[in-house]
Amino acid sequence: MQNKLWQALAGTLVVMGLAGCSTVASMGDKVSQTWDKTWSSFSGKSAQTPVEEARPKAAAVAEPAGLKPGSQSGNWKGLYSLEGERGRFQECGTGQMVPVLAEKDNVLLEQAYLNTRSNASAVMLAEVVGRMVEQPASDPVLAQQGRKVLALRVERFVTLSSKSVCVQN
Repeated sequence: MQNKLWQALAGTLVVMGLAGCSTVASMGDKVSQTWDKTWSSFSGKSAQTPVEEARPKAAAVAEPAGLKPGSQSGNWKGLYSLEGERGRFQECGTGQMVPVLAEKDNVLLEQAYLNTRSNASAVMLAEVVGRMVEQPASDPVLAQQGRKVLALRVERFVTLSSKSVCVQN
């Protein structure tokens, strides 16, 4: 009985001390965590703090959506540039940069780019129909390890604009 009275008295003192403190409002979560720890030590129960409860939920959150290989064609809008002899495409939705495969309608995209660019390093807004495919990494060591990278296969060239930024609709 005395032990329970001491626990009640200690709990009351902690609450009164916290209520009198002018920084309680600004300490919000820390006070709550401290109180939970203090109360759990008095009651002998292990209470999870809100922060501890949130950690498993945060771990369960899905990774950010990025580009993934697909078997079906889709409309792609992004910034196209030519680096050396290789086309590069930065998809507007994710900002992810992928190489453009030198096949199918890529020749039309590349020719339109070469005919309209303002300088050798120009970036232009392109719209194509195509799909993301996986291919072996261009680095021989990574390719030998079985590493794959995404690339854009342009199946149909749609438009090329002199705009150098993605426009959100």
